[in-house]
Formats: sequence, structure tokens, C-alpha cells
Amino acid sequence: MKTKKKFIDKTLLGWEIKKLCEMPMLFLFIILCILFNVILTASDQYGADYVSYVKEVRDAAGSRMGAEFDQRLLKLPDEDEHKSILIEETKGAKDLFEEYDALMTARRYLGAYHMTGWVADVMEWKYQKQNQQVHRLAKQDVSMDVGAAGMTKPVLDSLFQKLCKSVITESWLLGILTALYICGSEKISRTWQTVYASRRGRTLQKEKFAAGILYTLGAYAVTALISCAVFEAVWHLGDIWNTNMSTQFYYIEVIGWKLPFVPWVSFTVCEYLGATLGMGAVTVTVFYGLGYVAGLLTKNSFAGFLLIFVVLALNFEIGIMAGNNADWGLYEAAMWSPVMLWWMQPLWFSDMGISALLPWQECITAAGCLIGTVVLLVLGFRYFYRRDFA
Repeated sequence: MKTKKKFIDKTLLGWEIKKLCEMPMLFLFIILCILFNVILTASDQYGADYVSYVKEVRDAAGSRMGAEFDQRLLKLPDEDEHKSILIEETKGAKDLFEEYDALMTARRYLGAYHMTGWVADVMEWKYQKQNQQVHRLAKQDVSMDVGAAGMTKPVLDSLFQKLCKSVITESWLLGILTALYICGSEKISRTWQTVYASRRGRTLQKEKFAAGILYTLGAYAVTALISCAVFEAVWHLGDIWNTNMSTQFYYIEVIGWKLPFVPWVSFTVCEYLGATLGMGAVTVTVFYGLGYVAGLLTKNSFAGFLLIFVVLALNFEIGIMAGNNADWGLYEAAMWSPVMLWWMQPLWFSDMGISALLPWQECITAAGCLIGTVVLLVLGFRYFYRRDFA
């Protein structure tokens, strides 16, 4: 009586994970990435003393600006040189969302970028939807959060535009390298004839794929955890982590405009970091899957790397050139791809300007890319099982 093969053999899975853990180049790559992130964070400490002062003021005067905050701030000791700067930045602050009109922002975009037709219609519809969120934010007075005052934008840019971008980029690069190595390791070690003639045969690729994704996401989690811990050790944000992302001290700069950051739901800095890293994990998974597909379709890891590099580079180039040529239909189509999903990371969960037509487009894109990657993997595995290795 024949024994039914397990879909995933835990013993083989363990061996494949061990093989990855014993690969020195992958381990070295992870260490170098962590060191780079540490240096990136530690070398950017300008204004840390002011952030520390604002954190103390938040404890004494509260975290919401207004008349009461102004009075409490004035009563604090005058010894600290930062007091006058904070008074100047917060005195007479008003809720910017009470007068903000997202539809006016849409029309400014349409005029500045010369958008017409269906793209312009959908863009206006999106900002009409955003106005509903603006009204909700106005009721919550979230723009009155003091955050880190004038240092809010530099600190959050350092966290999201630099550190998070770095962590996610490093991890999807690691994912592609891991996928190509583990998929073609038998070819590299010249044991493929023996392995593929075994009882498990070519279906060993299932354990290889599972081992690779576990290794990649594990490395991503470790890199993100250490990097964020170093960031906190440098800035000591404390209660500033509870600042709403829509504080008036954090804004988006677009061709000379300063626009408020309006996510589709209200996020604190801590919540937004968690959401960003969660979406980053999905993005890393997609790139790992694409790397594995390239490994299944090609005869060696180098050819697989060239294939995935060319595809991603062309995707990115099409998006950039379409934007430069004002071909907005093609530009918007290019946004629904893994490489542009990654590129727009600092604006995730917000309107994303001209780079999105729908609310929550990055989530829809991520889900679509994940489904597309699964389909490509199924087709890739079928091709691999029937491929002639002679």
C-alpha cells in the first residue's frame, strides 16, 4: 500500500531552514543591513535635545495645543532655552482641519499636472471621499496634537521615509536572494540529479519555498525590531509615540505645497508604524514569491536574478516615464505593481496624491500582487515539475 506524500515534510523543512541559517553570505547580508540601519539612525540626532524638552512639556502641560496649553507652558520655568521656541511654534494654534477642503487639493493636483478625462474624474471622487475623513479628524481635534512640535516632521521622516524604507528594501532584496539560492541550491552544489531522483523528488521545492519564506520573514522581523529599538534609544520618544499622525506639525510636501497628512483612519505614530511594518511584511512576501518564480523558470540563480531585475526595473521605468510624459492612464496602471507599491511606502494608508485613484489603494494593490504571485507560483511549480534538466 502506497503512503501518501505529505504536502510539507517537517523534517525536510527543518533541513532546508538549517541550510539557510548556515549560509554565511545571507547571514552577513543581514548583519550589514542592521549595521547600516544603526548608523543611519545614530548619525541623525539633530534636535534630539529639543525633542526631549517637548516630551517633558507634554507631561507638564498636556499634549493638545490650545489656550490651556499656552497658559501652562508660560508657567513653566524659563531656564530652558527651548521654551521660547516652543511658545512661538504653538501659540494660538488652530485646528487646520476645520477649514481644510480635500476637494480643493484635488483641483490643485489636476491643474498642476494637467490631468483630464476619466483619471481626473476618479481623482475628484477620491478626494470627495477624503473630505469625509477630514470632517472626522476635525471633530477629534487631532491636528492640535503637539507631537514633538517643530521636530515632528524631521523625526517622523527619519522613521518612515528613511528607516522603514531601508528595512523593507533590505528585506525584499534578502527575500529575492534567499529565494534564488534555496530554489537552485541543488544546482549550485551539483546534487540535483541525486535529489530529484529521490522519493520526494522535485516536490522538495515545496519545503524549500516554505523554508525560504520563514527565513525571510524571520530576518525581516529581527531587522525591524532591532532598528526600531535603536531608533527609540536615540530619540527617547516616550509619550510622543501616541501623537496622532495628522498633527499639524507633520505634513507632505508636493511641488512647493504643504499638505496635511490624512490617512483613511486615525493613526497614532505607534499604530502607523505597526501598520507600515505589517504592510512591509506583505510586500516582502510578494518580492520573495516573485524571486522564487524567477528561480523556477531559469536554469541558474544568476539568470533568475537578471530576470527579476529586468522585470522590476522595467516596471519602475514605465511608471516614472509615464508620469514625466503626463500619460496618466499608463501611470496609474503602473501604480498597481509590487515595485511601485514599495516605492510609495511613506504615503501608505493615505490619499497618496496623484499616485492612487482609490481609497486604500495600497492595500488593494498588496492583495492583488499577493494573489498574482500565488498564481505565478502555481504555474512556476507546474513548469518546474515537467521541465527537462538534461
